[in-house]
Amino acid sequence: MKRWLVIMSIIIMMLLINVSIVPGEAEIKLDIWTQGEPGAVTVHHTLAEQYMKLHPNVSISITFMGSELFPPGLIPALKAGKGPDIFGAGTGPGQPEAIIEAGLVADLTPYYFKLGWGKIIPPTIVNYTSSDGKLWAVGDSVEHTGMIYNKEIFAKLGLKVPETYDEFVKVAEALKAAGYTTPIGLGGADKWPISHWQSMLFGYFAGPKGIDNVMFGEGRWDQLEFIEASRLFQKMAQEDYFGPYSLAVGYVEVMDDFWAEKIPMTFTGTFVIGDAFAKLGDEGLRKFGVFHFPPLKGQKIFPTEDIGAGWYISKSCKYPDVAADVITFFLFHRESRKQLLESGFVPVGPLEDLLKEVKIPSLLAEFFEIVDKYRRNGTIHAFLDTVQPDNVTQVIYDGLQALIAGKMTPEQFVSEIQMEWEKAKAEGRILKSGGLIKPIGVK
Repeated sequence: MKRWLVIMSIIIMMLLINVSIVPGEAEIKLDIWTQGEPGAVTVHHTLAEQYMKLHPNVSISITFMGSELFPPGLIPALKAGKGPDIFGAGTGPGQPEAIIEAGLVADLTPYYFKLGWGKIIPPTIVNYTSSDGKLWAVGDSVEHTGMIYNKEIFAKLGLKVPETYDEFVKVAEALKAAGYTTPIGLGGADKWPISHWQSMLFGYFAGPKGIDNVMFGEGRWDQLEFIEASRLFQKMAQEDYFGPYSLAVGYVEVMDDFWAEKIPMTFTGTFVIGDAFAKLGDEGLRKFGVFHFPPLKGQKIFPTEDIGAGWYISKSCKYPDVAADVITFFLFHRESRKQLLESGFVPVGPLEDLLKEVKIPSLLAEFFEIVDKYRRNGTIHAFLDTVQPDNVTQVIYDGLQALIAGKMTPEQFVSEIQMEWEKAKAEGRILKSGGLIKPIGVK
């Protein structure tokens, strides 16, 4: 009798502290590979430590892969069975295609229903991370892009935030005249930062409906709106608004120079705020502000919005249930979501109640403010490269560099995009609007 009392006491104690009981396993080890800004990994370490305190038999190691959506070493590691148990990566139709079709990632649909993820993840986000009725990734954060600028440099030169494109040109020229050879920082050597410009300009010229008509209808990427958007971008490059060597510098170098106040402006996203907050503190961040790129005459301001990446579980993970529980803890527990928000992340799903309880970085609050101001106009993609097939994305990356270098015309640029788009569309590799099919037996 006493023996059973002892056993029952142990079981009750373990349940109270929420410890996973895995038969025959003294310790569960999980490897998480994260991607994004260098400072972003800090909050992941913090959350991992909190999870391990609640689950002493779980050991979590975190490896930072860098800022690429699909680091080159990731897929080879997954194929070799030596990769991570959980990892962050891109979610567009082309980006994870190889890992899904190769059977390298787990189907997360049962967890979506069993663990209540659907109560927080909006249906639009599910569309980006699912295919064939199955969920393959969990969107980690909502991100916006905008023009971040140095308030002190603007004040010193008597410059105001431009409200029209003509005013923007005057600001850029004034900065050049003041000796800033790079008015707008752009890490062109890394390609993907340039695509933020393409996503925003394509959206400005075509509008949300125009983009959707191409993505899901019969529209084309070589129509006039996208030619004009590409022409404007090329003109800005020819005027040296991105500096004379934008293709020779990488993203990290540009951001370091921007925060060091050597570059007055840069077009980037909310994802940079966590790292900057960790380095500068909120007092340092108050030197910077953000504004939407000013529209041309007759255009509207459309805030940009997308999920940054998604969290996947490897098919070879020995403990997928525990991995799913870790994702739940990181992304869906109220206290964890507050920590993510305070660190600069914008977790998916409703935030209204959280915003009342957390103190967020001032620059992030300013981002929210300008997005909310114009959200009624509709939103456009912040990262078109993440919602397009890989063959299209690669043509865009190379083409944008060619536009800056003057080695390609806007007409040639959109023509190549359309050609690759047609190939992907014929093969069924473009984004499909849809949802999830509830597995049989899952409540």
